Amino acid sequence: MLHMIVATHSPQSCPGVVPELRKKVQTSFQKMDEVSKKLGVTMQGSWTYPGGHVTFMLVDAPNAHVVNEMGSELGLLEWNTATIYPVVTMAEVMAHLQQLG
Repeated sequence: MLHMIVATHSPQSCPGVVPELRKKVQTSFQKMDEVSKKLGVTMQGSWTYPGGHVTFMLVDAPNAHVVNEMGSELGLLEWNTATIYPVVTMAEVMAHLQQLG
């Protein structure tokens, strides 16, 4: 199941300006593959809007609880507020609409 993680932080807790958080971000991303694999999560892509202090990560995971566990183990929830959205592709939506007639 696909999940879109939308993580936000304030300018005051931005890894771009807080050296301690910058180190945590670097460590988190170094551990990403190991933690993801252990939890059965596959990263589909990630993007950020630095000026808005928002990061987007699309993952394939068994459920949102596992996605939350990944964020916790990586420490990403220490400086971010994260919202996890279960999502489907537009192709899946169109196929479903086609079935409905």
